[in-house]
This record gives sequence, structure tokens and C-alpha cells, in this order.
Amino acid sequence: MTRTSPNGPAPGRAGSDHANNSSLPKKPKAIELVALTGAFASVAAALHEQGFDDCWDADAITRLLDVPGSFGLLAFQPGDNARNGADIPLGFVLVQAVLDEAEINTIVVTPSARGLGVGKKLLSGVEERLRADDVTRMLLEVAIDNEPALRLYRGFGFAEIGRRKRYYDRRDGQKVDALVLEHHLVRD
Repeated sequence: MTRTSPNGPAPGRAGSDHANNSSLPKKPKAIELVALTGAFASVAAALHEQGFDDCWDADAITRLLDVPGSFGLLAFQPGDNARNGADIPLGFVLVQAVLDEAEINTIVVTPSARGLGVGKKLLSGVEERLRADDVTRMLLEVAIDNEPALRLYRGFGFAEIGRRKRYYDRRDGQKVDALVLEHHLVRD
């Protein structure tokens, strides 16, 4: 499961519900998903910057999307068409699948949308896509101190299978362990 990100040896960024938009209402009326393509890489990079100390830029995200077996989903709140309102980006996820196994490379939700179901919506979308592709196992790494993410993943059925010591570097120089989690996709 060792992986190299486009910016070096910092793999799966499975943080959870991260990124920021103050115009978001308390609870989005709707959360929609669209395929994350290179056209949305700058939006994804802006979201990633709000969620991680070691964030990825648009080029890095585009390169990850170009890797065979990779895909991403972008969550957004649709704009009000009657008022010519813009869509509001809420978060995204990047995944790479190989044969019957997939790894979540990163998942992030804007801070103003955390706890509103965006992370669950993204994970559900990923699971739906992976089942259609006959993937049976999902993996990710998450910082041991990221309690909101751990709650999300455990609630979704992920279980701890390992630990990577001093895996994440914080801006303050602190090194934080990562938990390796897996989720088996049950056939319908």
C-alpha cells in the first residue's frame, strides 16, 4: 500500500471533512456529486489547501487523476438557478483502484460543511463506483488525532489494520502517526 503522491512520498491524504466557504447555509439543501476531472483541479486544490498542512496543487491533482485506475468525485451544493447563483464546492475525494482493491488518496470537506453529510455522500459515491468496478476492499490512512475523520470512517464500516509511525508532518514540526483502515465492500 506504499504510495507516492505527485509531490513526493506523502501518500493517502484521507483526512476527512475539510476546506472553507462562509456562504454555505447551516445545512445544504442538496449535496450533489460530479466526476472530478482536470477542469476542476483548481477547485480541488483550493479545497485541499484548507484541509491539509501538506496540500496538493492543481497540477498534482491532475497528475493523480491521470494515473490508470484513478478517479475523483467533487461534492457541491447546486446554485439557485432562479437567482443565477453559483454552485458551492463542498469537498472532494481522490481514489485509485487496482484490480479488486482501492485506496482513498485524499478526501476533504470545506470546514463550513463539516458534519453535514458531505463526507458520507462522498464515501457512498466512491463505494457505488467501486462496487460497479468489482472492487471488494477499500483502504486509507488517517492521522491518529483526526477524531472527526475517524468517526466518519468507523461509522462507514472501516476498521484499523495497521499504524504508520510518525507518518504525517505538521506545520509545527510535530510528527503524527497514521492509522491504516480498511473497509470490505459487501456485494448486494
